[in-house]
Amino acid sequence: MKNQSIRRSRGFTLVELLIVIAIIMVLAALGFAGVQNAMRKAKTVQSLNLGTNLAQAITNYVDEYGSLPAAGATAAPISTNTGAGLTLLQVLLAQETGTTVLNTRSIRFLEAKTAKSRKGGLDYGTGSGTTVLGLYDAFGEPFFVAFDDDYNDEITNPNKIGASDPTILRGFKAVVYSAGADRTLGTKDDVRSW
Repeated sequence: MKNQSIRRSRGFTLVELLIVIAIIMVLAALGFAGVQNAMRKAKTVQSLNLGTNLAQAITNYVDEYGSLPAAGATAAPISTNTGAGLTLLQVLLAQETGTTVLNTRSIRFLEAKTAKSRKGGLDYGTGSGTTVLGLYDAFGEPFFVAFDDDYNDEITNPNKIGASDPTILRGFKAVVYSAGADRTLGTKDDVRSW
């Protein structure tokens, strides 16, 4: 009588393959969450740098000219994508036109990279536009600027989030903030220059 040996074929069973795929999916999900968190933190740092650069540009303008770089500047916050905010950017970028020019020496006070899809910098629109259309944080939200309009080195906090936040911000010519990752002002992830 012949001995028949039972040979197992080399390879993986369906169950083994499914287990390996499940483990890979779990590891990928964990890695994806970590990558998203790291990207959000990087965008927050980029936004903080832009906001701080804008606040410093305003301070440098005040040091140079002895006045704020916005006609009729008030403590009420202005947005960097409309009206007075655009005029502010034009002054700081030495792009003013017309008869009333505040930056008479045409000094470029603000240095910021050009935004991509209205995120993370100065927006000049499509094509080769030369006129600024706004300054946006890395999440695509405009910045807000509040000035020390009475030159007493005190600004009422325009972005008070919690009870521990100071009501008065001292030692600033202007403060800059944006909505941050959740795109909602007044939450703990807001990006602030102070």
